[in-house]
Amino acid sequence: MSQFPRPTIRKFNPGVFQSDQEVIKQFVVRHRELNSVLEIIRGNISASSCQHTLVVGPRGRGKTMLLARVAAELRTDPHLQEALVPVRYMEESLEIFNIGDFWLEALFHLAKECAHHHPDLAEELETTRTELAQRARGEDITGRARASVLDAADRLGKRLVLMVENLQDLCDDVDEDFGWQLRESLQSDPGIILLASATSRFEALEDAGEPFFELFRVLQLNPLNTAECRCLWQAVSGEDRQDRQIRPLEIFTGGSPRLLVILGAFGRHRSTPQLIEEMVGLIDDHTEYFRGHLDALPKTERRVFLAAADLWQPSSTRDIAERARLGVRKVSSLLGRLVKRGAVRIEGSGKNRLYAVSERLYCIYYKLRHQRDEAAVVRGVIRFMVAFYGPEEAAPMLGALLADRAFDDAFFGGGGDIGLGKIASGMAAATHRLLRKRYRDLGKRERRIRVAGELMDNGSRFGQLGQLERSIEYSDEVIRGFDSVSDPGVRSTVAKAFVNRGVAMQQSEQHRAALGTFSEVVTRFGDLRTPEVQECVGAALLNKGFLHGRLEEPEQAIAAYDEAVHRFGDSQLPQLRLCVAMCLRNKGSMLAVASPDAARAVWDAVVERFIDDDIPEIQIQVSNTMVKQAGAAIVGRDGKLAVAACDAVEDRYGNSENAEVLRQVALALEMKGMAQNQLGLPSDALATHEALVRRFGAMEGDRGLPVSWRAMGMKVMALVQQGDELAALGILRTLCSQLDVDNPVMLQKLVWDTIDLVAAGASPGPVADVLGQSAESSEVLVPLVAALRKLSGHSIRVPEEVSQVADDVIEQIGARVPYVQVN
Repeated sequence: MSQFPRPTIRKFNPGVFQSDQEVIKQFVVRHRELNSVLEIIRGNISASSCQHTLVVGPRGRGKTMLLARVAAELRTDPHLQEALVPVRYMEESLEIFNIGDFWLEALFHLAKECAHHHPDLAEELETTRTELAQRARGEDITGRARASVLDAADRLGKRLVLMVENLQDLCDDVDEDFGWQLRESLQSDPGIILLASATSRFEALEDAGEPFFELFRVLQLNPLNTAECRCLWQAVSGEDRQDRQIRPLEIFTGGSPRLLVILGAFGRHRSTPQLIEEMVGLIDDHTEYFRGHLDALPKTERRVFLAAADLWQPSSTRDIAERARLGVRKVSSLLGRLVKRGAVRIEGSGKNRLYAVSERLYCIYYKLRHQRDEAAVVRGVIRFMVAFYGPEEAAPMLGALLADRAFDDAFFGGGGDIGLGKIASGMAAATHRLLRKRYRDLGKRERRIRVAGELMDNGSRFGQLGQLERSIEYSDEVIRGFDSVSDPGVRSTVAKAFVNRGVAMQQSEQHRAALGTFSEVVTRFGDLRTPEVQECVGAALLNKGFLHGRLEEPEQAIAAYDEAVHRFGDSQLPQLRLCVAMCLRNKGSMLAVASPDAARAVWDAVVERFIDDDIPEIQIQVSNTMVKQAGAAIVGRDGKLAVAACDAVEDRYGNSENAEVLRQVALALEMKGMAQNQLGLPSDALATHEALVRRFGAMEGDRGLPVSWRAMGMKVMALVQQGDELAALGILRTLCSQLDVDNPVMLQKLVWDTIDLVAAGASPGPVADVLGQSAESSEVLVPLVAALRKLSGHSIRVPEEVSQVADDVIEQIGARVPYVQVN
């Protein structure tokens, strides 16, 4: 994932204590809306009467940011600067109770605006404002305040753009004549342009008897689309993610810029599946944010709001009233208030009008915090999204076979064979002293080697036990105590300590620190020729490439792999040959999505260079690489090539005695059946299934799944192609009954097998029935069942998040038709 300089994106109060340049820099979406507002304002410059604008959108939709950006444009664009002055009111105008207060606020903010370029006028305006504000409340100050504002505009030779936020709330808090008095001023004074915002289209805009009827050009701020979410995410996190990776974040936030900014700050350096999985923790961390907005609602409104959140889908007034245990008429009135606040949105009209919470994460927050059973549904949807939007965009039916960051591993070099011995407890520095005392009778060189080595082994073992902080502590003690020692034996131990430190950091999610440590290994030890040290350098480069891949930074990952191959490609050391084989295999995985041909060339090089190697670990790499070649052929719709590649794996390694190599043979047979199904040869696929189960049915297969369970997906597909849908549904029922919903790999395979099944022609209705009848997996499969019900023509009532995921599932089903190749 590419890194970009990140502007400071504020969740709240954008533009406050920020320069115009900062505002312009952080304004990365809503350019279309900005241009619309500026077009209206430009049209007002020479007009005899002005068109006023109202920007409408729920909280967090970007209204304040848009107004701040408009103000910055008015100050920095030479043409606009000559004709207009922005007068931006505070977001909460708490001191405005009548039209006189409104004009006093205009004086105050106009003085602030003039302070830099017109200090004398600014001082005069401040004096006038102070004098008028000190007058008795009953005295009429409106005319004087308004005249002072207009006089200042005349003296500046410019029109004033008054920017007022939350207009609907302002109108609720002022006297009843405020609206008509403001309308009269706006219509009679062409020097005043009003740019306002509101959380909803309040009724006064539609009622001919109200002052704001047909006064404004209304600009609705819609949710951000996928491309805009991607752009904002890049600005917030510095990471560029593909549309498919951004889509679940768009769904969770409802396209809310504010919530995306919150997620972006939390989700930097986390992959999309990681971020989705940690959504529950994120919501918990922001409890005060959600609770604060709830506490701000009046008690009865809060009750109705929580009833809508509890329903978690667009609902009628009657449904919400029943859930809130209040009368329908009262709830209707309270819903009107919530809509006006922007807390609730309306879908449909008339008798078909439905209400839903505007900010989606409130519903998930409420479910997680208040209802154990409903929280399970939320977690089920999250699990499904991890499986569906996971790291296998290019080849979902192959699991993560072609995705380096989910399947390929790293070579964790460095110690670990010696136990903790008698000094398993105590701080590393204290242990260091004990070791020096134990070995004090040895010579200085031997003592150093023994002490450093035992500290290193202890650190490695702590890492294996999952005590990562202790592992880092021991590694640091080796580095502090022996980094200046030039003895080759000690240098190799220090290099191992650096690698161990990086691995422990990586495992504790300190990804950037781990990358820094691995880079330091290469910088410090890259020129040393001691075999043990070179193995550490190779391990560091491989781990570095793996970690860059996990962070979705393919260019940096490939660079690390290339450096390892360049350094050690001619080495005959077994560990370094293994390192080179793994780097090439992983590099091919990184290339597979964007450049399949380049990936195939890299994998061909792995097979050519290492196929005759008799080291078991290298045989595992070669056999897995050959399986990847078959997978790439399936993705490329070359079933014949895939079958040939799978046969090559079986011919070469079918009689191996290595369990991991045999797992690759089993995977090759499974993929052979998939390729045969793809070629429209279901009888051949069934024969392959029987051979696979007969030879490897009792084995734990790829990614820890039982071979017999994995193979059922192939059999279901073959039966559908043979027209025996009843038998296929029976096997599918068995698949669902054996699904472990806590196993993300299992869930992922079932989801994509089902998508391929329907793409191949299985009836979505009966498939949905089978999935829905599986009690153990019903919660996690809700989006998939919803998608199949939609495809069957049934109407469904599900949360909006679920409905949008279901739509994406349907899109994937359509994209994978035809499944079977036409020969």
